[in-house]
Amino acid sequence: MVQEANARIPNLLSDKIDIAIQFMTVTVNRATQVEFTIPYYREATTFLLPPDAPYNSIADMQGKGLTIAVLQNVGVEDSTKAVVPDAKVDQYPSIADAIAAMDSGRADAAGVDLSSGKWFASTTPGKYKFTDGYNSQTYSAAVKPGDQIWLNFVNSSFHEAMVGINQKRYRAYFKQWFGEDLPLPTVGYPLEFAN
Repeated sequence: MVQEANARIPNLLSDKIDIAIQFMTVTVNRATQVEFTIPYYREATTFLLPPDAPYNSIADMQGKGLTIAVLQNVGVEDSTKAVVPDAKVDQYPSIADAIAAMDSGRADAAGVDLSSGKWFASTTPGKYKFTDGYNSQTYSAAVKPGDQIWLNFVNSSFHEAMVGINQKRYRAYFKQWFGEDLPLPTVGYPLEFAN
């Protein structure tokens, strides 16, 4: 089901969907409404840039008075200014709108998820580049509270996809969408339980 980000939890709680796996950042407030699965991805934010931009890192962007287009979200201006304090932050209703603002020259950069930056770099070589990441966060799926059997099934599925019997497919998709080769899971003690 295609849905807006702000519809994920309402659709889950009203039984319109069984699971939300749509770039769902784990937050304390959301955890009071839904049950989160084990994490399937550690995300960060990056700045998407035109390929000819004179900036290659967040440090390069500081002190330049740049306009940065971002997805409209609570706290996004503060998190952007935490790494580029002198930036002018323009908020847009969608990531596509933020990227369009950069493409049209209304913004110098677009704040996007690091995975999106990797995806753009992998699928459209030469069209964009991206900076280092900041503001790490956890992505998990969300399920309606109270169905422990469903939550256990999803957790087992995610775990086996990442480090178990089905990891070959997970690794192939990671390569396809993010252009990265994941290391093979180690044999012996499960590293996910190590300190």
